[in-house]
Amino acid sequence: MQTVHSLSRPIQDFARNRYPVKILQFGTDNFLLGFADWIIQEANDKAGFNAGVSVIQSTSNGDTLNSQEGVFTVILKGIYEEEFVRKQYKIDAIQRVVNPAKDFLGFLEEALNPDLQFIISNSIEGGIIFTPSDELHTLASSFPGQLTQLLYHRFKNNLNNGLLILPTELIEQNGIALKSCIKKYAAHWGLSSEFTTWITKHITFCNTLVDRIVSGVPKKPKEIFYHELGYADELALEGEWFYLWVIDGPRWIEEVLPFKKAGLQVVYTHDLTPYRLRKVRILNGAHSCMACVGYLAGLRTVRETIEHPVIGNFVKRMIFDDILSNLPGDLIELEKFAEEVIIRFRNPAIDHHLIAITHDSFSKFNVRVIPSLLAHIEKNGVVPDRIAYSIASLFFFYRGSDDITLNDRADLISFMQLVWKEVDYSISSMEGMCKKIFSRQELWGSDLTKVPQLVNRTAHHLHEMHRKGIVESLKNL
Repeated sequence: MQTVHSLSRPIQDFARNRYPVKILQFGTDNFLLGFADWIIQEANDKAGFNAGVSVIQSTSNGDTLNSQEGVFTVILKGIYEEEFVRKQYKIDAIQRVVNPAKDFLGFLEEALNPDLQFIISNSIEGGIIFTPSDELHTLASSFPGQLTQLLYHRFKNNLNNGLLILPTELIEQNGIALKSCIKKYAAHWGLSSEFTTWITKHITFCNTLVDRIVSGVPKKPKEIFYHELGYADELALEGEWFYLWVIDGPRWIEEVLPFKKAGLQVVYTHDLTPYRLRKVRILNGAHSCMACVGYLAGLRTVRETIEHPVIGNFVKRMIFDDILSNLPGDLIELEKFAEEVIIRFRNPAIDHHLIAITHDSFSKFNVRVIPSLLAHIEKNGVVPDRIAYSIASLFFFYRGSDDITLNDRADLISFMQLVWKEVDYSISSMEGMCKKIFSRQELWGSDLTKVPQLVNRTAHHLHEMHRKGIVESLKNL
């Protein structure tokens, strides 16, 4: 039996493993910790991967991770082979944490690590971007800019052993997009043609797709939770049992990444399109569509939302009638995947908070939801009202209130608050606001006011939402 003294000890006081740093990880968000680092740990424990991770800090998690010397806990819960499973993992693959904002030279030194073989990243959906204001000799604001600085430093110091780059950002062809961004930075900064040749010769960019819900830190008193763990861990994370990593790359990567040898659910393929489409549009699309709707109705978790008699039915009908029916592929397989998604949403052990899903919602909607909207219109000739309603809820959510914390670009939040100040809640003023938002091509990639009836239907739902409230305005959808 553990003593009170052992329960009060922090996780970093217990024995841990040390590994050579083979992986550089851009990001300290919950997803990377509960997905990529858990997979790396499993490969270390079960397949002798012997890979340590150096983390480039991107969130406040990095401070806690540093104070805990890179050690934390992942707790997985869910249904596995028709039984409820709860398993606790101690993750010690992370060897160091680097804060590039405080130590730019230390960040560049990571490029000179002779053991380095892999780079993993996860920024927001809009995170793989080129920012012209970035400069070569000061820390770039974007992840691709920082990666270009790091690779250029490696090039200048004649380190020619190859690197495999695995971005996990949820955008189409994320590896190709990242490589394109790096080439833009190289041209913008006037770097030599030898550098771009070196990139082509020595760096392999893979397109990837990832899937796991990592709900984050458990919402319970610390003393109770630490008693369950057996030690103190401020960064312990909960996630679902389900996971999948699909990697599109050359055949040899299966040898250098021994994930299958460890029995992990990793798929190596030359076409991840079908995996991406069904995951992004069904699971992620439903997440984004339900998040603002559920939160505005007073709900706080995915499980509460999918089990709500009105909102849950709305989400399910949208998945099967408006999203799934417009996807290519075997209908039976798509329906099976959608049913699994709904079961995952109802996982009683995971409190997946809606407010976390609303972070950077505009960029998420553009990737996850707008393609389903356009596919439905192309196939059926009408705007799908449930998707239009979800977009209306996004606009309504960004009005802001005392109980809503908006987490997005400051300029976007300011724009939304400004357009809301001009609204008198009449249909005509709602239409005027929708036109202003849909016309911003930097948000959507095109002028969505040209989509027939989209402005009118969205404005109608905004008006009904304001007049009746969320639940009542949903009853006919």
